[in-house]
Amino acid sequence: MLTTAKIHPAASAVLSSSIKHHLRPPPNAVVFRTNPNSLRRRGTTRTLTVAMVAPLDVCAKASTTVPNKLGDCPFCQRVLLTLEEKHLPYDLKLVDLGNKPEWFLKINSEGKVPVVKLDEKWVADSDIIIQALEENGSKIFSTFIGFLKSKDPKDGTEQALLNELSSFNDYLKENSIFSLDSFVKTSALKEDVIAGWRPKVLG
Repeated sequence: MLTTAKIHPAASAVLSSSIKHHLRPPPNAVVFRTNPNSLRRRGTTRTLTVAMVAPLDVCAKASTTVPNKLGDCPFCQRVLLTLEEKHLPYDLKLVDLGNKPEWFLKINSEGKVPVVKLDEKWVADSDIIIQALEENGSKIFSTFIGFLKSKDPKDGTEQALLNELSSFNDYLKENSIFSLDSFVKTSALKEDVIAGWRPKVLG
């Protein structure tokens, strides 16, 4: 069983049998990729040319209690939270893990979620997915690895790491790691959480 949900930056759309959601970017947020070379000054006003980001295909667990709803999977929620917070549009495909479709097993033989299509390749494992998504954002992880591998105290890796940590600290002063709206939007239904934990609690 497969249910598809199209998630895009705020824009008009016609509802069909597919679930269609829309990201609501915060004030002044830019939800499009920009080309630095397209930024030009006209008097005191700058004109910015933007191009829409193509939606990412994301496979996540479907609800076991309510049709066409997101299921209880913390790994899926972690990936979806990251996409929401980065305001990246995505096409959400809900997969029934109790009856995995053949097409899903072809792209991920282990049959696990989440799976995201990045640069025309299907990538599994939330850790790997998050790291790939963060390559276009914070560089804390990569600069930290560079610092650990460095053998030259004057090669600039320490300062690069300090700069990234400082930027992240400044961000946290005015922002939470995840917004409440994103957390609620990517949370599983209470019924699914209960259903998932019942066997573990009752034995």
